[in-house]
Amino acid sequence: VNARFRTIADNPAATSAIGTSMGGQASLHLLLRHPDKFGAVAALSPAFQPATIAAVAASADVLRNKTIYIDNGGDDEPSNVKVPFFDVFDHTTSKHWWNPGYFWLDTQLQPGIDAMRAALDLVGVDYKYEKFAGGRHNERAWAQRIHVPLMHLFGDEKKNDDTKR
Repeated sequence: VNARFRTIADNPAATSAIGTSMGGQASLHLLLRHPDKFGAVAALSPAFQPATIAAVAASADVLRNKTIYIDNGGDDEPSNVKVPFFDVFDHTTSKHWWNPGYFWLDTQLQPGIDAMRAALDLVGVDYKYEKFAGGRHNERAWAQRIHVPLMHLFGDEKKNDDTKR
């Protein structure tokens, strides 16, 4: 990457990883395994597995000076918002006419996200979490909210006091 693109190779704070679904977990893995290369991560609708959650709980020192953003859609009990079974707008582009936006998946991933947040809280690592009630698990949904993690990672928004701890 450094040979092909203009990067700031000596400054991990200038390099971030962003991923969705299992790529959200992979992005966090990059941060855990290469803290000398990555300074921030965004995991959208991540599929956190128990081993990753345990690795985070054991790696507090590595994560304390990093920027972490996590979000997901799905059903939201407090606001009584449910992901609709079908969204016609998921099927209106000629390039990606079939983008099912699995209505159930972000809701199913919530326990892993809650466990990750508990692990981060337990070891005192700051992070930002956003819940997009009713959000689907597909590229269209992530594209509609990509500005939020980008602002957290690269904009002044990350200095707001809504960072969770």
